[in-house]
Amino acid sequence: MLNFTDYLILFLSGCAGGIIAGLLGVGGGIINVFILTFYADQLGIEAHEQVRFILANSLFAIFFSSVFGSIQQIRNKNFFFKEVGITAITAIIANAFVSWTILQFEWYSKERFSLFFVIILSLLTIRMIITVSNHKKKQFNDTIPIKVLSPLGLLAGVFSALSGLGGGVIMVPYMSDFYKLKIKKATSISLGVMPFMTLTTTLLYALFESDHQVSAFGYVTPAVVIPMTLGVMLCAPLGVRLAGKLSEIFIRIAFICIIIVVIYRMLSRIV
Repeated sequence: MLNFTDYLILFLSGCAGGIIAGLLGVGGGIINVFILTFYADQLGIEAHEQVRFILANSLFAIFFSSVFGSIQQIRNKNFFFKEVGITAITAIIANAFVSWTILQFEWYSKERFSLFFVIILSLLTIRMIITVSNHKKKQFNDTIPIKVLSPLGLLAGVFSALSGLGGGVIMVPYMSDFYKLKIKKATSISLGVMPFMTLTTTLLYALFESDHQVSAFGYVTPAVVIPMTLGVMLCAPLGVRLAGKLSEIFIRIAFICIIIVVIYRMLSRIV
């Protein structure tokens, strides 16, 4: 059972995830996955159920962080409806399909999940470090080719379903590094896609009957996810406001530092 300290930790992790979501356009899943991995053990959830528990509750929290972050982006007149809509269509389809296979079959173990998580974040970190080192040599654009958005949505949907990260760690580098889109626009598009992508998947996990007894809503666990969501709702708009005031190079460096910490913690758990 969870106590007051646990609820406080979950709330504060939600606050951190909300700030990261608004600042970096990644949905806060980097924090969510790390915290949920810890509480999956503490709640006594069996190993074969833990991946579904982590994915369901991380994506639930990401839905709210991305909704409240996107609302703030709309208020800031920095929301791009056309780009978000095109990307979201394929993201929803890919995310829902992969999530359905995870629920229907036993192929995605905790070990595979952890290894996938660490490998992808490691590759992303290397790419971001290279980008930061060459930042002053590059010219960034105000637009991105429309034709690349559907493949981006497909890739982000698959990655989000497998990692619980919301897809932002794929979408932001894809747009800003490969197509030289300004990172503040890239984070806004990424944040805007996530509510559509995560809502469908959250409903799948909530309606699917789970084997553990912790939750009454499939794999969505209110005792864990509600404190996180409250923190997310409170702090996601703050992250968006910070993004408007900070330089692009600072945002990239912050992104790298957070990912390195998470990689280290996940590797220590695997070992």
